[in-house]
Amino acid sequence: MNEASLFISSNMMNAPEHPLADNLELSIAVEGQKCDRASWNGNGLRIPGIVKRIIPIDNTTFWEYWWCVPGRLLLPEDVALLQSDFPRVESILTKLVWLWGGRFIGDETSRDVSNWQQVLELGRENKLNPDVIDIDFLPLTVKANDDEGNIAVAPAHWHIEFFQLEATSGGYKLQEPKKACGCQIWTGKPFVKQLDTEEAMIRYELNISQPLDMTSPPWQGFASSN
Repeated sequence: MNEASLFISSNMMNAPEHPLADNLELSIAVEGQKCDRASWNGNGLRIPGIVKRIIPIDNTTFWEYWWCVPGRLLLPEDVALLQSDFPRVESILTKLVWLWGGRFIGDETSRDVSNWQQVLELGRENKLNPDVIDIDFLPLTVKANDDEGNIAVAPAHWHIEFFQLEATSGGYKLQEPKKACGCQIWTGKPFVKQLDTEEAMIRYELNISQPLDMTSPPWQGFASSN
């Protein structure tokens, strides 16, 4: 048993099954043929707008959540599943913030937090109660900046964003424009170190990392065949 499983039980790691599970792979074929989604739904095919995303905790432990694919319509079945799974996802995020602490990110402010409830309270202060949570895992990234003569280091971290939904024809979509609201959970302090003076400064807004994008089914799997 590894350390991560000691504070997150194994039965919490797996996302519940989708009621339209047989159509999850079909969504890749539909997009691969560049067909209009609405016309397929009109022909009786109900194509989910979510896929399972796989999120690492460490190099041996992963958990799943249902992720909204960019640009896709969310079916009522999608939203019902997201809502029913919300407590499990929140429970995992609560434990991650408990272990590492977090940093609330809002439109006008950012600040350190010590528990998940603080994140939700700050979200409400920013007039945002999340209907959907988007989670990215960004692995350790080291980048040299020759122009500024420094090296930037962004430790592994999770980036969580809050979204609200709005009803539309046939289902739901993510509300636009979205407000910047969510949380980051860092496994270490991001910093920049100058090559000449060797001075190091903590800096959160580095923007040098890319999300580790693992989903089931692979939502971009069709792209290589186009």
